[in-house]
Amino acid sequence: MRRFPAKDRPGRDAWLGPLSLCLGLLSWPVPAGGVVLAFGAVACGTLSMATKTEYRLDWTAVAGTTVAVLQLLLSLMLFAMAAGGH
Repeated sequence: MRRFPAKDRPGRDAWLGPLSLCLGLLSWPVPAGGVVLAFGAVACGTLSMATKTEYRLDWTAVAGTTVAVLQLLLSLMLFAMAAGGH
């Protein structure tokens, strides 16, 4: 059961959510490394949500993962269109 607020996470684990959000937002304006940044954001966000389960979900981890997944879906869609000749 998640009892403690996310802001009370100790150590480096407290930075996974904000890092995920920063990487997710940076993945949009950076054309060359956007996919790499999005994968990093998904990894950090998932790690933040999966570890230290006694702490509540960090909204920054959820938001960063969501933004990064949307970037990855858009990149995949554009790649599929380019491969199809559009």
